[in-house]
Amino acid sequence: MRIGYEITSVGAQSSGVGTYALQLLLGMAAVESANEYLLFSNRPHHRQELAATPGVRDLARPFPSRMLWMQLALPAQLGAERPDICHYPNSIGPLRSPVPYVVTIHDMTLSLMPGHHPWRKQLLVRPLIPLVARRAAHVITVSTQARADIVRILRVPPGRVTVIPEAAAAHFRPVPGEEQERARARYGLRRPYVLYIGTLEPRKNLVRLIRAWHSLRRRGEVPHQLVIVGAPGWQYRPIYEEARALGCADEIVFTGYLPRGDLPALYSAADAFAFPSLAEGFGLPVVEAMACGTPVLISDTPALREVAGEAAVRVDPRSVEAIADGLGLLLGDRELHDRLGAAGLARAASFSWQRAARDTLAVYRAALAARAATLAPA
Repeated sequence: MRIGYEITSVGAQSSGVGTYALQLLLGMAAVESANEYLLFSNRPHHRQELAATPGVRDLARPFPSRMLWMQLALPAQLGAERPDICHYPNSIGPLRSPVPYVVTIHDMTLSLMPGHHPWRKQLLVRPLIPLVARRAAHVITVSTQARADIVRILRVPPGRVTVIPEAAAAHFRPVPGEEQERARARYGLRRPYVLYIGTLEPRKNLVRLIRAWHSLRRRGEVPHQLVIVGAPGWQYRPIYEEARALGCADEIVFTGYLPRGDLPALYSAADAFAFPSLAEGFGLPVVEAMACGTPVLISDTPALREVAGEAAVRVDPRSVEAIADGLGLLLGDRELHDRLGAAGLARAASFSWQRAARDTLAVYRAALAARAATLAPA
């Protein structure tokens, strides 16, 4: 197949969607090297992994606006290149497409939690999602909960929505103690710590996490620092303001965005990984933490329950007390801590980018076969 693939989310500082787009593409190129993968973007990706991957052709064309490029310039480029199918891994694509396409919609939080997204996204992206989804040859999503939301909210027929879970990349694994110590020294981590990794934005519930951790520290129940890794996102300032207001800013390490190669050591050295997000389509950092053997605390929400199974402590994300109690249990009960670390390793191993790649390629073929059947003469 000649497969078009939109990679505007893949950059030097990729978020979870960018990681998904990159790992899925690398997986597909590895399992089916005979395909040609045409990469479309309005900016360079600067990723050596893609430059070194056989069968991948970079067709990036500079354009100042991603939205205008996608709606105005990309259709013409697709018409010139004529891939068999195109995949949009970040929820939206062009409204006019000369080739059939598949779109990945990771979650429906723009509709379910509009107040947790910037106005620009609500204005420009939210109206496009249902139009793109209904015109797609097929929709991929990453959890059964996200699939149920897509079918209900976007009114896409269930048979046209397939769940293909994400996975931790191969370098996420328990790392040796000396590598952990180097990471500790690099980031000034003086004591045991609780870790969060992800974008700093309201939906991630970091203000409540800080309050919960601080309550444990204030009562003398834990000696742990709190390490928050991630790039500042929309409305991130209240997170820093909360740390200052509680007088604990010196005990919280904000690292900013870190190279993904640094993360396995930070996961492995942490006593616990806390991910009390209010809503997720999947929650990739949870699987990455489990793959490193780190016990996990998650929100008791459908998608995160689906991802973690029984390998995590689950808490009410809207209750500071519940988050504090969950952290205290995870850090204070050594038997539970060790049991969840081992269970997490087994759980993470059940997810695979290789399987995701094969399942995605199967979706492409099924979509093309269905299209061919509709175009065939009676």
